[in-house]
Amino acid sequence: MAEVAGAIAQPICEIGRCLWAPIARRVNYGRKLSKNWEVLCEKAHDLGLKREDILAQAEQSNPQKIPTKECDGWIKKVDEMLKKVETIKPEFNVEKKCVGGLCLDIFARIELGKRVANMIDDIKELEGKSKFESGFLVDAPPATVEMQPDHASKLSESAYLTLDMVLEKIRDENTPKIGIWGMGGVGKTTVLKLLNNKPEITEIFDFVIWVTVSKSQSIRMVQEEVGQRLSVEINKDESDDRVARKLHQRLHGKKYLLLLDDVWEMVDLVSVGFPNPTQDSGRKVVLTTRKLEVCRKMGTDIEVKVKVLQEEEAREMFYSNVEDVVKLPDIKPLAEKIVKECDGLPLALKVVSGVLRKEENVNVWRNFLRELRSPATSFIEEMNENVFKVLKVSYDQLNNTEKEQCLLFCGLYPEDSEIDKAELIQYLRAEGILSRELTFAEAFDQGDAILQALIDASLLEKGHDDYFVKMHDVVRDLVLAMTSPKGEEPQQLVRAGTSSERILDAVEWKKATRISFMKNDLRNLPESPDCPKLLTLLLQRNFNLKVIPETFFSNMPDLRVLGLSFTRIKSLPTSISKLDSLRELVLSDCDSLEALPAGAICKLSQMEVFKLLRTQLSGESREIVAKELSNLSSLSCLEFDFGTVGNLQHFLENSISWKQRRLTKFHFHINVDHHYVESGINRCLCYGGGEEEEEEERGSSLPPAIENVLIQSEFFELIGHGKLSTFSEVGVRNICELKWCIIRVCDELEKIVDINGLEMGAFPNLEHLYLRKLSKLKTILCLEMGEGPLLPPPPNANTFTNLKSLTLSGCPSIEQLFSSGFMVQQLSNLEALYVRSCQGLKGMIPDDQKLDYEPLPKLRTLRLRNLPEFDSFFEGVPMCWQSLKEVFILRCPKLKKLPFDTNGAPNLEKIEGSQIWWDALEWDNDAIRLQFQPRFERSKFDP
Repeated sequence: MAEVAGAIAQPICEIGRCLWAPIARRVNYGRKLSKNWEVLCEKAHDLGLKREDILAQAEQSNPQKIPTKECDGWIKKVDEMLKKVETIKPEFNVEKKCVGGLCLDIFARIELGKRVANMIDDIKELEGKSKFESGFLVDAPPATVEMQPDHASKLSESAYLTLDMVLEKIRDENTPKIGIWGMGGVGKTTVLKLLNNKPEITEIFDFVIWVTVSKSQSIRMVQEEVGQRLSVEINKDESDDRVARKLHQRLHGKKYLLLLDDVWEMVDLVSVGFPNPTQDSGRKVVLTTRKLEVCRKMGTDIEVKVKVLQEEEAREMFYSNVEDVVKLPDIKPLAEKIVKECDGLPLALKVVSGVLRKEENVNVWRNFLRELRSPATSFIEEMNENVFKVLKVSYDQLNNTEKEQCLLFCGLYPEDSEIDKAELIQYLRAEGILSRELTFAEAFDQGDAILQALIDASLLEKGHDDYFVKMHDVVRDLVLAMTSPKGEEPQQLVRAGTSSERILDAVEWKKATRISFMKNDLRNLPESPDCPKLLTLLLQRNFNLKVIPETFFSNMPDLRVLGLSFTRIKSLPTSISKLDSLRELVLSDCDSLEALPAGAICKLSQMEVFKLLRTQLSGESREIVAKELSNLSSLSCLEFDFGTVGNLQHFLENSISWKQRRLTKFHFHINVDHHYVESGINRCLCYGGGEEEEEEERGSSLPPAIENVLIQSEFFELIGHGKLSTFSEVGVRNICELKWCIIRVCDELEKIVDINGLEMGAFPNLEHLYLRKLSKLKTILCLEMGEGPLLPPPPNANTFTNLKSLTLSGCPSIEQLFSSGFMVQQLSNLEALYVRSCQGLKGMIPDDQKLDYEPLPKLRTLRLRNLPEFDSFFEGVPMCWQSLKEVFILRCPKLKKLPFDTNGAPNLEKIEGSQIWWDALEWDNDAIRLQFQPRFERSKFDP
C-alpha cells in the first residue's frame, strides 16, 4: 500500500511542481511589482540619458555627419519604450494606492507586474544594441541648398525686380546660362543670395551649388569648393582631370543650379567637372560679374544688368538706414545732397548711412558732405575701405595702359556730365595714349573699343545716345582719389564743375600731369606757372575768363592738349608759340575772340587737331589763320570758319594734310553765322551762298572749292544761294558719301533732283533731307523734261533709296509731296516724314499717278502741321503701314479721313490732333471709330 501510495504521490508532485512554476512566476510578478518598477524607472532613465548623448553627438557633427539608419531605428524604439513607461505610470500609481487601501485586485497586479518585467528585458536589449560597433554617424549627403545670409528687410525693390527677371529665365528651358552684371557694389551678390534662398528653387533642382570664384580662383580651387559642397573627397595627389571625372560622376543625371559669384575670367565648367548645361537638361548656371565680356565668354543666353537705384529708391534706402535723425530740419537738406553724391550705388548708400546712423550733430553731417565732395583732398576711411577698394579691383583688373589712362582722363570732366566720345578720343590721341600713327578713323575705332570695354567692365556707362559716355559719381571719386597727391597714379588736379575761384599753387602746377578747370568760374591765371609734367590743360566753359597772361604758356614744354572753348578771351598770348609739343588746340565758341598772333599757328608744327568756330575773328585774321593752317602737315581734324570761298580755296590748294587725305575729320564753314551738325558727323560743310560777284562769274552752280569739299562730305548745309534752281546741278555724280543735307532760304530753287540724264541716280546714301523756306520749290524728284510728257525713269536710277527722314517746312509752291509713283518707290526706307507750313500742298501724289504697291512700308512717324489745302494721302491705295508708331496732325482742316484703318496700322501707339479735327473725321462705320479711340491719346490744343 505504501508503495502504491508512493507511486501515486510522485507523479502528483511532479504535476504540482509543473503547475506551481507558472503560478509562482505570476505570483512573483505581483509580489515584486514595486521593486521591478524601481528597476524599470532606473533603466528607463539611463536609457534616456544614453539617447540624449547620442543625439548630442549627432547634433554636434551636423551637417557633416548624420545618424545611421540603424541609429535612427534605435532612437525610434527608445522613444517608443520611454513612452510606454510613461503610459503605465498612472496604472502603477493606482495599484499602489489600492494596496495601501486594501482594495487589492491580485490579477490586475500580476498582469501589471508581468508588463513591467517584460519592459525591463526590452530595455536591457536596447542597452545592448546601443554600442553601435560600426559607429552611429556617417557622412551626411549634401543638402539641396545651403542658405546664404542676407538682409532682406533692408533690400531695395530693384533687387526683387531683378530677382523676378532671373527667376523667369530660370523657368524658361531655353536659357540654361544667365549672366548678372553691373558695377561693383551695385547689388549683384545680393540678388544671387535672394535666388539661392528662394524656396521655389529647392523644388526645381536636386542641388543648388554656390561658388564664390573671385579674381584669384584656379580650376582646382573651384573643384575643391564644389567637392566639399557635394561631399566628394578630393585628394591632393589627384590630377584636375581625375577630380573633374569624380565631380562629373557625382552630378550625372542630377538637376542642379550652379551659382557662380564674382567671376572675373571665363570658368571652363567642363574642366571643373560640370556636365554642360543645355536646354531640357534641367541644369542651369547663373553667374555674377562686373564685366559683360565674361558673360560673352561664358556663353550666357541672357544678360541681366543690375543698375544703380533711382533717386527715390536711393533716398528711401538711405533714410531707412540713418533712421529718424533725417527728419531734423537742419539735417534733411544735407541728407538729400549726400544721397545725390552716392548716385544710387547701394554699397555707397549702405556705407555712408552706416557712418551717419543716429548722428544728430549737424556739423558732422556738414563736414562729411564736404569731404564726400572732395575725394582728392579729403579722406573718409569708411568710403576708402569699403567702397573705393571694392571699385578699385575693377580698375586693377584692366591690365591695359590705354584703358587705365582713358578712365583716368574721364575723371577730368565735371560730375554727371556726358562725355563726347569723339572729343575724348581726340584728347587721348593727342596725348599719345592712342598711337599717332593711326588715322583719325582708326584711332576712333580703337578708342571706341576701349570705351566699350570700360562700359562692359562697369567702370563707365552709356550716355543718352551712342555718341556719349558717362562716369558714375562714385567711380569718378575713386579716380580723383587715385590721382590726388596722396594717390598712386600721376597727379590730376581737377576743379571741374566746382565753381571754385581758387588758383592752384605753384607746387600743384609743377607736379600735375593733367589739370581741369572745365566748367568753372575761373577769372584769373598765374603769370608763368612752371609745369614740366603737364600734358593736358582744360579751361573750357570758364565764361568769366577774359585774359590769358602773355607769359602763361612759357613753361609748359610738354603740353599736348589745350582746351579754351566757351571762354571770353579776346586774343591768345604770344607765348602760345612756345608750345612745341601741342597737338590739339580748341578755341570754338570763344565769342569775344577777335585776333590771333600772326605766325603763332604755323609754329605749332605738331598740331593734329585745331578747332576755331563761332568767334569774332576779323576777315584779315581768318585769312592769316587759313594760310598758316595750310602749313601744318600733321592735321587730322580741322574745324574752322574760313569766312570766304577764297580762303578755303587757298587752303585746299596748299595744305599737305588735305591733298594727302590726312585730314579725315573736318567741319568747314563759309559765310555762315550758325549751323546745326548732328553728333557723329566727321566731314561737314556749311556754305552760305551770297558772294554775288563770284556767283555772277560762275552762273548758278557752286564754287569749285565748295564742290571739291562736298564730294568728301557726309553733311552739307546750303543757305541763301540766290541762283541755283536745281540742286542736282552741283555734280551729284560724285557726291556719294553725303548722309545729311540741309537746304535753306534758296529763293530760286525749284527742284532738288532732276533725274533726267542721270543714269545712276543721285544721293544713293543720303539718310536725312531737310528743306526749309524754299519759296519756289515745286518738286523734290523730277522726271519731266521741260513741258513734255512724264518720262520713264532711267535704269538703275537709285535716288534717295537710303533716305530715313524727310522734312519739308515753309515751301508754299509745292502741290504734291511726291512727284510720281517712282519717287514713292524709291523711299522704301523712309522712317520719319515731317511736313509743315506748306500752304499749297494738296496731297501726297498727283491724281494721275497710280500705285500698285504699298507705299512707305517702314514709316514710323508722320507729322503734318499747318497744311490748309492738304486733303488726301494715296487715293485708291490701301494703307498698310505695319511700322507706323505715331501720328501728329494739326491745322489740316481739309483732311477728313485717316489714311488707314486698325488693320492697316496694327502697331500704332499714339495719334495726336485737335479735338475739332478729331470730331470732324469721317469714318466708314462707328465700329472702326470705336476701335481707334481707346487706343490713342488726343492733345487738347486749339486748332
